[in-house]
Amino acid sequence: MGNNIKFLALFCLILFMSCDDILEEDLTNDTVTPITPTEGSVVITNLVNFSWQSVDGADNYRLQLIQPSQNNMIVLDSLVSNASFQYPLDPGMYEWRVRGENFAYQTAYSFPVAFTVEASSDLSNQSLILNTPTDNLYTNNTNLLFTWNELAFANSYTFELIKNLNGQTTLTQQSGITGTNFSVNASIFDEDAAYIWKIKAVNATSETAYSSRTVLIDRQAPNQPSLVTPAADEVFTETTIDFNWTIGQDSGNVQSDVESVLEIAQDANFNSIVESINISNGNAQQLTLATTGTYYWRVQSRDVAGNSSAFSISRTFTIE
Repeated sequence: MGNNIKFLALFCLILFMSCDDILEEDLTNDTVTPITPTEGSVVITNLVNFSWQSVDGADNYRLQLIQPSQNNMIVLDSLVSNASFQYPLDPGMYEWRVRGENFAYQTAYSFPVAFTVEASSDLSNQSLILNTPTDNLYTNNTNLLFTWNELAFANSYTFELIKNLNGQTTLTQQSGITGTNFSVNASIFDEDAAYIWKIKAVNATSETAYSSRTVLIDRQAPNQPSLVTPAADEVFTETTIDFNWTIGQDSGNVQSDVESVLEIAQDANFNSIVESINISNGNAQQLTLATTGTYYWRVQSRDVAGNSSAFSISRTFTIE
């Protein structure tokens, strides 16, 4: 009877693990047919529309774009949920290909399609390519340099900075910029908030729409974490220890994701650290220590914007 139960449990586990494969449609022998751009076509705008025929059973499509003149440098490798995608490109020669994917299977890539992007003096259907800062960047640095790619036939650029906190407030607007970068005085970031920066290109007869990104200024450190277990001066006879603590939550107008740094040392001043581990998700960690003796442990919280809490009060434990 016991063996039958074990066999049934194993069968159920295998069935569960294979469930996704069974439910997903096998795409191995399918192909994706590109539609636009076509082979040898010339696109007279920097905003290129990619499209292809959808494949039954494909949940997503992986679009790849290379630049042959730059040693086949990959310009784009993106997972797309629809059978079309729009992307801004500098003038030049490119090749693109696409494949269909689901959880368990994928088609082969389509045969690469070559096309050329040429500059146009009409900016109205073009888009600026922004470089830095990256979109939705969390940072505690307010000395920011905003940069973008040069757009052919643009005479100048217009920059806007908007604070998005309890509504949107335009902080500055600067037109007539002839370079491809712009900085603002750090004092303009007067409080932690989401800041939207926008750029458009202008010439005598036309202009692009604004291209925009968001940067999130977060200068508030997370709260100090609290230790839970091991208890102070706890004694263990095993070298494998479970550590638990309360995460120091981020606070303020902008709340970045918080990770914990667990440190274990052999001295009270943490000069002889034997373990230092970053835990990005969770407030627990199991560790096996090499030797017996007395140890000290503490935890610090750090957010993705670069702010750190004070270390927790340290505790000691002993392994006998």
